[in-house]
Amino acid sequence: MFALVLVAVILYILFKILNVNNSPEKSIFYCSNQKFLNEFLKRAPELAEPYIPTRFWGFSGHIQTIVQSVISRLHCPLVNGQRISMKLTDGATVSYDLYHPISQRKEVGEGDITLAICPGIGNNSESVYIRRVVYHAQLNGYRVCVLNHIGTLASVPVTSPRIFMYGNTADYAAMIKDMVRRFPTTKLVCVGFSMGGNLIT
Repeated sequence: MFALVLVAVILYILFKILNVNNSPEKSIFYCSNQKFLNEFLKRAPELAEPYIPTRFWGFSGHIQTIVQSVISRLHCPLVNGQRISMKLTDGATVSYDLYHPISQRKEVGEGDITLAICPGIGNNSESVYIRRVVYHAQLNGYRVCVLNHIGTLASVPVTSPRIFMYGNTADYAAMIKDMVRRFPTTKLVCVGFSMGGNLIT
């Protein structure tokens, strides 16, 4: 009897952790430019479909993070970028890394596209998962810029009484403005991971 109860408790915990009883839902998109959104979804129609993750580990963000962490440490690409630093009006030094494409995009007529990445809490361009995204974006012909949150890189001094926080969008905005200044014809696609997704919206 005790063994049966133990098995039932373990199965209950596993089902709760793995979230296997969740049903897939369609994503909700917010965009001030409906024409741009329609064009974007036309080129990536799978984004409008419900995401159906792998049954055993795909429904749990915690398990996905662990699996990604293990895989990334087994194969982590080395990406070379240019570190750009700027001083903001409050004295803060904001830095971001700029990576150029290493191959041509297959699609023609789309123009110049830059992915503007905002990592999650305490992460930066040197984080393993960011390096993997940058590498695959470069391989597919995209320019990438990655915000380095203030205080997350030992090589970039903290020059103001503050570090990064997700209630302040000034650091990300400074990176975007600098990218528009450097590449005035580029189309920017904002990409945020975890709390970085909250910041860019």
